[in-house]
Amino acid sequence: MITDNVTVSNRGYIILPARIRKEMNIKSGTKILLSREDNKIILQPVSSFTEKLSGLTTGSFGENADHVKEYIDKERKDRSV
Repeated sequence: MITDNVTVSNRGYIILPARIRKEMNIKSGTKILLSREDNKIILQPVSSFTEKLSGLTTGSFGENADHVKEYIDKERKDRSV
């Protein structure tokens, strides 16, 4: 376990050290889940649903934009018959 000391501001803010942000790919706008376990505070980055889904269908409908367009055009044609 790696530990770092941080200070809580008078408004309750803490700054995550740059090293940790880089290692955990935490960027501006990243959602953080905060939970409490006894006397510990646990912070966990939460991936967005969109990020989890991105790339899920890569290659399923074609290898490039032209192939995908051909696939969509074919499906539209088949449905109109």
